[in-house]
Amino acid sequence: MKIDSLDIEEFAGGEHRGMTIESVSNDSQLLRGGSRTGKTLTFNAILYNLLGAQHTIDLATGRQNEVELEFTDETGFFRGNPEAEYERDGETLQGSQASEAFSEDLGDTTLLKSLFVHSHIGKMPLDDLSRSQRTKLIRSVTNRELEQRISRLEDAEEQLDELVIETKDTKRRVSEEESDLDRQISDLESQKEKYDRLESQIESGELAELSQQLKKDEQVEDRLDELFKEKEGLRKRLRKLHRKKRKQENYESEVNDIIAEAVNDFVCPTCDRRITTEKAKNRIQRGYCPYCGRNHSLDGLKQRLSRKIEESDNLLDDLKDEIEELQEQRDEVSDQIDELKEDRPELEELDGFTKRRLDNYDHNIQQVRDHVQEELESISTSLEELKSERESLDEQIERVEQKFEAYSDAYDHASELVDELAEESFEAGIQEFSEAWEEAYNQMNSNLQLEISISEEGRIQFPGRNNLREYDRGGNLSGSELHLLNISFACTLGSFATESGVVDWDAIVLDEPFSNLQEEENREAALEYILSLDKQTIVTTSNTSIDPRFDQVEVLEREPLQTQIGDFV
Repeated sequence: MKIDSLDIEEFAGGEHRGMTIESVSNDSQLLRGGSRTGKTLTFNAILYNLLGAQHTIDLATGRQNEVELEFTDETGFFRGNPEAEYERDGETLQGSQASEAFSEDLGDTTLLKSLFVHSHIGKMPLDDLSRSQRTKLIRSVTNRELEQRISRLEDAEEQLDELVIETKDTKRRVSEEESDLDRQISDLESQKEKYDRLESQIESGELAELSQQLKKDEQVEDRLDELFKEKEGLRKRLRKLHRKKRKQENYESEVNDIIAEAVNDFVCPTCDRRITTEKAKNRIQRGYCPYCGRNHSLDGLKQRLSRKIEESDNLLDDLKDEIEELQEQRDEVSDQIDELKEDRPELEELDGFTKRRLDNYDHNIQQVRDHVQEELESISTSLEELKSERESLDEQIERVEQKFEAYSDAYDHASELVDELAEESFEAGIQEFSEAWEEAYNQMNSNLQLEISISEEGRIQFPGRNNLREYDRGGNLSGSELHLLNISFACTLGSFATESGVVDWDAIVLDEPFSNLQEEENREAALEYILSLDKQTIVTTSNTSIDPRFDQVEVLEREPLQTQIGDFV
């Protein structure tokens, strides 16, 4: 499919206010004009019609755009106001249906855009493509079936990676829930043990004897009461400090990790799903809200957390010192209690828990017995519920572990297959493409021949006598070399795409392709190669000397706020 006619009613906020070329069906079309006559705007208008405003290069198109293209397969597409229209097979589709059908008929968007070479260095195809996109694109035109297999595996790999992350997050939350349950069970078991002991003392008559002994010596009872209360106060303070210590230990992670894990603890009220920690961290790094994904600054929260993290070491040290000091005080009180009991061996089995219950019920043994039975019943019920919950949690943990292991193994297997297939594609298609690209480049360059090497990761390298140059790092490449590399890349890509039938598109659009070629020999070699291609080439230029080389020439002239078609040459 090639362009048959071009109609630009309005484009780029009124900067381009009209152009109609009724026939562009020839193999080579030149759009020639001076500065600000609309050459690059026309280049972008074609791109806008095919792919939409988001794909124009270095241009904010605005809203009032109306561009229509007709094609050699008797189809036509209009993009603009009020909506898109797509004519094919004698019917007209409109709106989103038209856009979707047209896009589907065209094929790979990334490939299609790579056949448009902008005049500005840094805005050309190789700059727009990531390394992984380069290898993916080359595989799609050299071995489409293999690329589809790799894409499916990569999709599976991505999904499995998300499942691994989700399961890992679940493991963290379940582990925290497990620790919390264990603490509750431990506390209740400790309480039950104390009440069981007290019940035994009641049934054996020991509690009544202890009550009598305390009543006989009020001075000893008061002293014990004082010591037991002091010990209980220290116990409560220690417990509070341990909770502070556990909370403070949460600030030992990185800021983004803390926020991400906090977000993962909440379930979205709309979709009933959780945000994975990885997705939350990615959103934070890009300046978005980790929960809803909207553009929102977290600087204030990050600063507060950073201060807490910076303070955490000192605070933890202070808490540890305070805990150690309180433990020493508690031990001293325990020693004093033991010393007093040595003088009164009949009170050996008395502890603070028993003493408080006697005091609470004014030494009424029956009331203490009723209290103990009531508490034991309540504790037993709570323990049964918690242990049942713990058993369910154990089963959940086992399932999560099995899922995590299965997803991890499947992810590793998918990754291995992707690597194997990527290596297979490199040994065949990518090297074949590299050789064809190198040949095209060297035909365009009349000077020193250049070797082009593409790595499995998509690095574009140029082996030399003394060092290895690389495209993405500049590689000491001149503007002329960068331009020729992109033009030859687009031409090679287009040739392979035509042979493989990946896209229903057989044209290459070049904006000022000769502007950065300093030497006449290079301009002539590049022009000759471009015109020798078995496909439609649309070229913009300000160079009048090359008019005779093209099948059709349109002269663009600048007028106030309007670009018009000049004479047909």
